Amino acid sequence: MKPVGQGDECVDRCKPFALSVDRRVLALGGSLLSGNSMGFNEWIEGIARILETRSSQNHRTVVVVGGGDAARNGIDMLVGSTDSVEALDRVGISATRLNATIVRECLIAHGINVASGLPTSVSEAVGLIDSGVVVMGGTHPGHTTDCVAIKVAREMSASDCIIATNVSHVYSSDPNAHSDATPIESMSHNELRAIVGDPAAHKAGARSVVDPVGAMHAREACIELHILDGSDLEALESAMQGLKFRGTHVRNS
Repeated sequence: MKPVGQGDECVDRCKPFALSVDRRVLALGGSLLSGNSMGFNEWIEGIARILETRSSQNHRTVVVVGGGDAARNGIDMLVGSTDSVEALDRVGISATRLNATIVRECLIAHGINVASGLPTSVSEAVGLIDSGVVVMGGTHPGHTTDCVAIKVAREMSASDCIIATNVSHVYSSDPNAHSDATPIESMSHNELRAIVGDPAAHKAGARSVVDPVGAMHAREACIELHILDGSDLEALESAMQGLKFRGTHVRNS
């Protein structure tokens, strides 16, 4: 690698080391839990198949679930009564845990070996990875679920962190507002942060392909990100297997 200061993203200590067991973290955006129940049931069955394959190969997986509409609706109800960021975050965290409980119970119903309980901290989640697929929501105010997923990935020495959202790629600009926006297949952490913006300006319940707080922590922890459309099960399965996938790879260099 080049010396620090010459455009590199990470120093040598951030290089991943060889692991006998494949470890990955999957962040499921809360938006993926919206929509009709039939579509959800088909989708969660596909997620279960992917996780069953990983479990049968003795791989370790942590699934972190976002709040989506449930979080935004709850925050909207509270925002007229308080301007406390922590209070708004607590409502959002409760929504993530509700969604995580839904995902967890669905996986159990599909026969997946799921770790007991719903972890409320990064250390608790990492401590459960040998007992089954770990499913969790948020942890505490100021930490988005993207951020939680990235912290878990760092602590469990995961290969990478997969961000499954409702768009297929990171785009050069907002495709809803700019007709010339183009999908990006590979980018650096700094390039991602330039697109998602300043973590200090991030608000509870805000929408972003990757939230700025999570992007900042991924850069600091040197965790590579695979960003994809979580409803595209083929892309998701490929990413979970470490294969080429349809989406954006956020690299360390």
